[in-house]
Amino acid sequence: MPNSMPKEWSQFYTRPNLHDLSFLHAAFINHSFARHVHDYFVIGIIEAGLQTFSYRGEKHATATTGIIILNPDEPHTGEAATPSGFTYKALYPSAALMQLAVMESTGHDRGVPFFRDPVIYDAPLARRLFTLHRALLNPAESLAAEMHLLSALSDLVTRHADPKYPLGTVGHERAIVRRAREYLDAHYDQDVSLSQLAQIVALSPFHLARVFSAEVGLPPHAYLESIRIRHAQRLLALGQPAVEVALATGFVDQSHFTNRFKRMVGVTPGQFAKQSTTA
Repeated sequence: MPNSMPKEWSQFYTRPNLHDLSFLHAAFINHSFARHVHDYFVIGIIEAGLQTFSYRGEKHATATTGIIILNPDEPHTGEAATPSGFTYKALYPSAALMQLAVMESTGHDRGVPFFRDPVIYDAPLARRLFTLHRALLNPAESLAAEMHLLSALSDLVTRHADPKYPLGTVGHERAIVRRAREYLDAHYDQDVSLSQLAQIVALSPFHLARVFSAEVGLPPHAYLESIRIRHAQRLLALGQPAVEVALATGFVDQSHFTNRFKRMVGVTPGQFAKQSTTA
């Protein structure tokens, strides 16, 4: 009879080109974290199950979609609260990155943020964190990953830091946004990062993301994907094979291309090509 007992597993990653951000995806049942400290923040989100931990002299429990936020240099533990264990994702941003998130979100250098509540329930932020983790696993999608990272950290520091930081205002930067759009239009087949795009137009990444979204109605990564799909439709209509179209338009592989194409167009590349050539 096969063993149907759940198993523990863990996967650790680092994105050197994205502020050296490390992140974890794991399932723990019997594993117990000894009391320890980090010199970075911990931002965890529970996918399934119930986790419990000791932090700043109190015992805390976190259920599914609950967000754990631990400040640097604060001793803490961690373990499953039930025999079935828990699955979670965690980000480990440095204090410098969190300080940058505050500065970019507010327009002022207010230092490293502090979070008084170690467990928060914020459904929109939870969804954003799950989206961020998916983007981080795709090394060819630098623009999307950095956009999701800065957006998630901005939401966190402006809604949950103590004291709360007011979100800075966004002005109109039409000429700068036009230059950014022109660059994306010309380099749609390349893996463009938000930092690279920001350097080209001489703005900070977060400020560019906000003014671009306000002006265009889409964040930079969504605009880039729209341009890629537009070119893909043209190439498919000309009879070019889908696998070649995927590579020619900057998608990491045909599977990713097919998924994104169908989400935007409503049919698969193969269906689109067939309908285009028979119309």
